[in-house]
Amino acid sequence: MEKKTIRSGAPFVVAGAAVLLYAVVLGIGSVFSYILAALVGAAGFFAGKKLFPDCVIEVEIAPKSGNAEVDALILEARAQLEKINAANNAIADPVLSAQIDEIGATCRQILARLEEQPNMLSSLRTFLRYYLPATLKLLDARAKLEGEINAGQNAQIAARISEAMGNVQSAFRKQLDALNEFRFINLESEMDVLSDMLRSDGLMGEETEAQPAAAPAQEENDPFAGLFSQEGK
Repeated sequence: MEKKTIRSGAPFVVAGAAVLLYAVVLGIGSVFSYILAALVGAAGFFAGKKLFPDCVIEVEIAPKSGNAEVDALILEARAQLEKINAANNAIADPVLSAQIDEIGATCRQILARLEEQPNMLSSLRTFLRYYLPATLKLLDARAKLEGEINAGQNAQIAARISEAMGNVQSAFRKQLDALNEFRFINLESEMDVLSDMLRSDGLMGEETEAQPAAAPAQEENDPFAGLFSQEGK
């Protein structure tokens, strides 16, 4: 995301209207009248700036991972997050809404990690192709129930979706933690390679070499296992 300023054209309109009004009421013919008209226009411009300030908005920056498939998946995921946000706007439950906000924020961090390290795609393909769309599907269904959640079975469905979102929230956090750990392991590998090069070139004494701790194995368990297989319970 980056901030972009939308310049308002209203101050120029206000300035022009002020000068026109001055010309109609008092007329313009002398040098002094032109100076007064300019001052009136300037006053109108600054009044317009105060009444109609520039708008600062946040816009998505196109992903630049260097991998066309990764960039396409990131754009697709961003579009799904926008739809999740739209569904959230229709949901009145403040607890559920806060969970959805955190899910969205966590997912954006996951996408940022993927853009930084597109080689993570293999470990995120299921997340992007199934878990995120499944989350969107559940929240779309929950938003459509918003006006009917007090009616019998609909209330039960809404409650189950809310419970599922708690599990999704936890799973998204675990996925981000796994990516952060993977990134740390990669950094340790880079440091090991650098140390080996320095030592082989005689730029680092053997006595200064520290034995690196064994890197923890990447967690094999899928943090999303069983999330969307609760039907029939």
